[in-house]
Amino acid sequence: MIRTTGPLGLLGIGALLLSLAACTSGTEVRTSQAATTRELVLVQGPDATSQALGHAYRDMLADAGINARLADPATDPVGEVLAGRADFTAAGSSRLLTALGKLPGAHGPEATASGTSADATGNASASEGADPGTESTSGNASVAPGDLDAAQTKRELHALAPGGFAVLESADAERTGTLVLTAATSARDQLVNTSELAPLCPQLEFGIASSIKAELTSQLAAKLACHPEAVTELSDAQARGVLPVISDEVQVQATTLENAGIPDNALVVLQGAEKLFAPESITPLITTDGVGQDAVKAINKLSSALKQEDLLNLNRMVTGRDALEPPKAADDWLTDKALVAGQR
Repeated sequence: MIRTTGPLGLLGIGALLLSLAACTSGTEVRTSQAATTRELVLVQGPDATSQALGHAYRDMLADAGINARLADPATDPVGEVLAGRADFTAAGSSRLLTALGKLPGAHGPEATASGTSADATGNASASEGADPGTESTSGNASVAPGDLDAAQTKRELHALAPGGFAVLESADAERTGTLVLTAATSARDQLVNTSELAPLCPQLEFGIASSIKAELTSQLAAKLACHPEAVTELSDAQARGVLPVISDEVQVQATTLENAGIPDNALVVLQGAEKLFAPESITPLITTDGVGQDAVKAINKLSSALKQEDLLNLNRMVTGRDALEPPKAADDWLTDKALVAGQR
């Protein structure tokens, strides 16, 4: 039983309650204050889906009475937060594990029970010269793919204690890389699983974004004994769509799981492709200086509502011939999910 007398006792209870709230969950963190009193700066990657996510989180904060703005798109949003130029980004779990795992003291005095860390598991082994915070639209094949599954990656990530930063609740939505082909190609070659690729690869042309071409080609050879007839380099914009594969320019294309073009064109996702790509569950990263528990609560509320189907729908809204602008797509999605009152 806690006994208190006078105002100091009440203040002590308030501090205790705030401390307990910050420690009851791996995603509820100790921040500098209960309420956010300054403008927060959010940053996302340049693609439309990233921008829609950024606007959704901004609108969620605004609905909670928190002043926030979306900064100019960045090729390395995680780096912007770590450099102190932004307060928030939503990024892939493996990218965050790589970037945060390199910070001094991030693993704290108590590493995981097995003693593993981002470096020990290989998650910090980004290819030479690659930026671990960079958003890739065709899967992050450069970060120890297959070493950790999605659940293990999130456990390792949430076990980190990076000073001045906090990892909030991961969404049940991923931007993990995958391999897709048309139903016709799948039926013709009786190809539904990556285990069936090896004898077929010499007759198949793959489409892979130039940013991950070398690493993914190496993974295909090492893990699947797959040596494609040819590999066509795709731009990020091409990899975010599915035109290369549906036009038969390539027979197998690397893209990401939130690509609405996959279900909309009845494409076949190759089973087992996850072994080639590091899992990228959408996870918020914040600074803890000046960010209050009110912001943490609003961000976590959106993340808990964001499922894979929602991410597909956001992608569908901001791509294609009748694409909406990211702010409008974000507002429509939030309103449809009853997360905010409506368009402001």
